[in-house]
Amino acid sequence: MSIYSKCFVSILLVILSFSVFAEKFHVLTAGKNIDGSEWFIEKNGENYDLKYINAKGEEYSNDTIITSDIEGSGLFLDSKPDGTVSLVMDYPRDVYMFKFTSGEIPLLISACKQIRLPSSEYQVEALLTLCSKDDETAGLSLSNLDASKLLKSDNLVLKDKVKTIIGSDRAFLYNENKKQPRNKPYLIKGDVVEVLEYKNSMLNIKYTSKSGVVIAWIKFIDIL
Repeated sequence: MSIYSKCFVSILLVILSFSVFAEKFHVLTAGKNIDGSEWFIEKNGENYDLKYINAKGEEYSNDTIITSDIEGSGLFLDSKPDGTVSLVMDYPRDVYMFKFTSGEIPLLISACKQIRLPSSEYQVEALLTLCSKDDETAGLSLSNLDASKLLKSDNLVLKDKVKTIIGSDRAFLYNENKKQPRNKPYLIKGDVVEVLEYKNSMLNIKYTSKSGVVIAWIKFIDIL
């Protein structure tokens, strides 16, 4: 093999090695703040890592927030002028949002998930937003938060009231003690309700009919 052939092979191997590295480990999205601190998402094989480097060059990261089944096109980092940054993960049905500060230590401000709900032909798409309780997020930084724990059903509260429709054939009504009345009243598929509160996979709803207003609890699955 001539010296030119050897040089060509060597250069080709270097190019291929960089290509393989880039495929396994690359930055998907980045956002830089005025003070020089930076947020970015790295993908290493099938895994994603959310990272933050503060103005001093100190690094914080978390490789458990972003799950491997997310598509790269559904990942966003939204930077605000006040230095806060939101990680948005857009799945087919749900949207997960984590908001952080960008100071010396990246602290969690809020963790929420937004669920697309069925709506009638006269309504726009309904979005139900559930957020982790304040006492669950207090003092958590990027590196030590557990996303699955924060978004467990018993750690969530309703952010805003929303109107949607009953999705199941029968949605049985429960009282304040989550018990069914003896006559077992229920709503039917297509009934329009307003969600007032969320608690442990139960929804407090308001239903308005010709005979009056009913406020009761239903199971969360009854609106899916």
